[in-house]
Amino acid sequence: MMHCTQVPAKPAAFSNAPVLLRATVVLLGLVALTGCARLGAEGLGSRATPVASAPASSDPLVVWAGQAQPGAVDRVTLANGQTAQVRLVRAYYAASGRECREMLVGAGMVERSRLVCAVPGGWVEARSLLRGGGAARP
Repeated sequence: MMHCTQVPAKPAAFSNAPVLLRATVVLLGLVALTGCARLGAEGLGSRATPVASAPASSDPLVVWAGQAQPGAVDRVTLANGQTAQVRLVRAYYAASGRECREMLVGAGMVERSRLVCAVPGGWVEARSLLRGGGAARP
């Protein structure tokens, strides 16, 4: 003999729970994307690049770094007429979105690090955010 058991009906409030959950997640996602797009267009882009209005540098080292590829080594005539060995260590994109390049000027114990970043119309020297940036390297 078979017994039939009756399953209690779900309360009406829970019958649409999966649909409501999905709709809520989609809505929150759209709100987040809208906020990010707005922040990218108006917020960070206008505040993160205060150096962008600076004129491009005519310093021979800055000009060389803007044209060289990582690993390049050369002798550059400085503004004071002396020559210096220069090596481009790396090229990368900073958090501001600008392309930056790190170079080492000099040789041996007197090697110094310099950082340049792209601005409209050329390159400018930038302040290193790493500890010891610009200091002599051992």
